[in-house]
Amino acid sequence: SALINLPFTFDFYGTPYNALYINNNGNISFQTPYITWSSNPFPDSTFNMIAPFWADVDTRGSMDSLGNLIGNGGNVWYKVTPTALIVNWNQVGYFNMHTDLVSTFQLIITNGTDSLISAGGNVSFCYQDMQWTSGDASSGIGGFGGVPATVGVNVGNGLNYFQVGRFDQTGVSFDGPVNNNDGVDFLDGQ
Repeated sequence: SALINLPFTFDFYGTPYNALYINNNGNISFQTPYITWSSNPFPDSTFNMIAPFWADVDTRGSMDSLGNLIGNGGNVWYKVTPTALIVNWNQVGYFNMHTDLVSTFQLIITNGTDSLISAGGNVSFCYQDMQWTSGDASSGIGGFGGVPATVGVNVGNGLNYFQVGRFDQTGVSFDGPVNNNDGVDFLDGQ
């Protein structure tokens, strides 16, 4: 997106921000837009982001053999309130224009006082049905394998971060943030 001004201050590990970018590939960033589609594990000292699902999102839809648009690739919607930003990646497909599997997830950031998030918190990840993990540009095949999707927060200083997990397969397997890659269905309804 273009730079989005916030009517509140978001505290990101002690740094106040009043503006951000919504990136199509399942994350937001504060200093510059971030277009990289293949995710890295956190921490990473080269960028800052909040990533409910950093992966190879493609909202363009799918085409038939004649080049006609036949499927919706989903949408990225956002709403700014006086104390919160809500971003929805709604039924988004994966690169290259695949819509056979779609995922729906949400990010909420607040000033820390909004009741959308429990007291004292300022970030929330929410998931509906998560159906894929990796697009073609991330070496995925049929939406899986290849470079795993990353879920977490990265300040960009190599020190402050949290990683929920890295996801590259179907199923509900989950063994923590830094062990084996996990099953994307673990996120469903979380």
